[in-house]
Amino acid sequence: MRRLLLGAVLLILACEGAATLPAPSQVARTPVPSIDVSDMMGAFPSATFFVVTDEGVKAVALLNHAMKYTIPTTGAAQVASGNNQIYIADDVAEGTRLRWIDPANGQALATWTERSRGLIGTGIGHGALVVEPTTGHVLAMYSGSDGKRVVEAYDPYTLRPLGTRLDATCGDRVLAAGGRIVVPCFAGGTLVIKDGGDVRVVQVGLGSLIAAAMSIDGTTLVGRHDGTLAQIRPAQFTVEKIEPFRPATLAPDGIASPDSQSFAIALLTSDSALGISELRGGHRYLSFSARSTDSPLGGILAQGPFAFWSNGREARHIDLQQGFAETMTTFNGTLALPGAVGQ
Repeated sequence: MRRLLLGAVLLILACEGAATLPAPSQVARTPVPSIDVSDMMGAFPSATFFVVTDEGVKAVALLNHAMKYTIPTTGAAQVASGNNQIYIADDVAEGTRLRWIDPANGQALATWTERSRGLIGTGIGHGALVVEPTTGHVLAMYSGSDGKRVVEAYDPYTLRPLGTRLDATCGDRVLAAGGRIVVPCFAGGTLVIKDGGDVRVVQVGLGSLIAAAMSIDGTTLVGRHDGTLAQIRPAQFTVEKIEPFRPATLAPDGIASPDSQSFAIALLTSDSALGISELRGGHRYLSFSARSTDSPLGGILAQGPFAFWSNGREARHIDLQQGFAETMTTFNGTLALPGAVGQ
């Protein structure tokens, strides 16, 4: 309890300025060293929220909400993080440009242009680009002929092509972890799953899907509009149906995984305020008011004890254990979408 209280006070100091606490009278005051709240005395891990905006991809620090840098982009942009690396894909005249980004300063460490090819349109700042944590390979899903999908792999440091990893007749997102690649087909309610050299199509049984995410161990969780979820565990193909937690709707792209076998799920409810549920089978439900302008636009992301989202103009986060939420920064321009969370 003392650690939680300390963490809450430190987060207030970092994000809102100095907090004034009642002081006992007639107590001798002695000088105390200043506290560098940039690392929260280790109470919270450092993280950077990468947000896709009209001005480029902006890197916002979790602990002090500082704008670290902006990475210029053209056209539609996608961000992916993994293995302490950051990657960005955007549209250029020649095709699709991939960049490996130095997380410290935003400079490009390597660049590769995939000529005459375009990533699938996700309408959000992520979903077509992912880092496979086991190998570190960067996976990008392109639109092929006749609406087909092609997932290509790239070296994490040179971004040189490593070949095609998956062909599918449909696909709206690409997920990868635990040696498994999953391409969800939202309209058809199916998952194209590749383990090693084998590819299988699994009918989830929920009808149309609106969200999908994968835990670092390979557990896949998908959901439909009414909040009904379906889970497939690593190296398995059996679908486990999870009934809705409460009367609510699932936010589009409103599933993210902060840790292994753990998921955060964003629900749009009749509640008047943002809140979190108790932990339910490894799942933490976030309740957003369906009438509020603060509901997530472009889905949610999660890492460690925090979930991140944008309402289209602000970057926000919430502590998944204690429930306090904050605005990290407000953006100029017309739209801001979540891209990735990294170090």
